[in-house]
Amino acid sequence: MTMTQNLFGCSPIGQLAEAVKVLNGMGGAGCIPDFNSYGIVIGAISRARKTAEAVDLMKQMVVKYGLTPGQGTLVKLFAALRANREIWKAVEMIELLEKEGHSVEFESYEAVIEGCLEKHEYVLAGKVAMGMTERGFIPYIKSRQKIIEGLASIGEWKIACAVRQRFTSLKS
Repeated sequence: MTMTQNLFGCSPIGQLAEAVKVLNGMGGAGCIPDFNSYGIVIGAISRARKTAEAVDLMKQMVVKYGLTPGQGTLVKLFAALRANREIWKAVEMIELLEKEGHSVEFESYEAVIEGCLEKHEYVLAGKVAMGMTERGFIPYIKSRQKIIEGLASIGEWKIACAVRQRFTSLKS
């Protein structure tokens, strides 16, 4: 049985701690974990909404080993962070991934924007939307409207105008 198969076998909710131990022990056994190994464990931990552990493993994967996470893994992590209402952690994770040279796809950005809007973090939503557009993605029209309306509702007219101008310049 390979280490990845062993991890897959440990991924049910009751065995997450064992999966993390196997993942962390892989280096000691002479094999560096790959993105699939991390993806299995991070995905399972994210489904269990154990976000602190999932974020730590993602940081280890990206910073320590220089591995590129799969977009499916990122979507699961961002969905868990959104569900736990830990939207600041989600934004920090996007920033870390981009700083380390990894791409974040549309679905992940949109989940984080929706989480910002749910928590009425309109300035943060605007920041994420601006970053998203710099990478060639345009938020859904409903999200764009909510960002502008939210910023206006809290008196952040200058930011609302800047974000709206950015959307307009992209002909969206």
